[in-house]
Amino acid sequence: MTPAGYSGLAAALICAASIHAANARSKVAPAKKYNYDGIYAVDIVTRRGSCDRDYRWLIAVSGGRISSPWDTPMEASGQISRRGIVHLAFQRFGQVATVAGKLAMGSGSGTWSLPTMQCAGSWRATRQG
Repeated sequence: MTPAGYSGLAAALICAASIHAANARSKVAPAKKYNYDGIYAVDIVTRRGSCDRDYRWLIAVSGGRISSPWDTPMEASGQISRRGIVHLAFQRFGQVATVAGKLAMGSGSGTWSLPTMQCAGSWRATRQG
C-alpha cells in the first residue's frame, strides 16, 4: 500500500472510531438523564377545601420508587417513570392524598387531591441530596 493509501486508511479508522465513541456516549447519556434518586422536599399548598394551607414533607426516591425517608407521621409511596412522571400517594391518619406531576433536573411540580376531605392543590419538589 502506498503512503497515501495508509493515510486514507488511518483517516477512515479515526472517523470510524469517532463515530463509535459518539454512539457510545449517546447510549450512556440517557441513563444519567433519568436518574431521580435522592431526597426531595415537597411543599404542598391547599387551593380548595378545608385542609391545612401548607405542608412540607420529605420523600425518598430510589430506583424510581418513592417512600418516606425516615419515621414520619406521613407515609409516602409511589413511583417516578423514566420520563419523570410522578404517581404518588401520601397517607396520614387514614386519609390518602393522590399526587401527580413531573420531575426534571432536580425539581418538579404538579397537583394533588384528597377526595374524602374535598381538598386539592398544588405541589413543588426540590432535590435535597
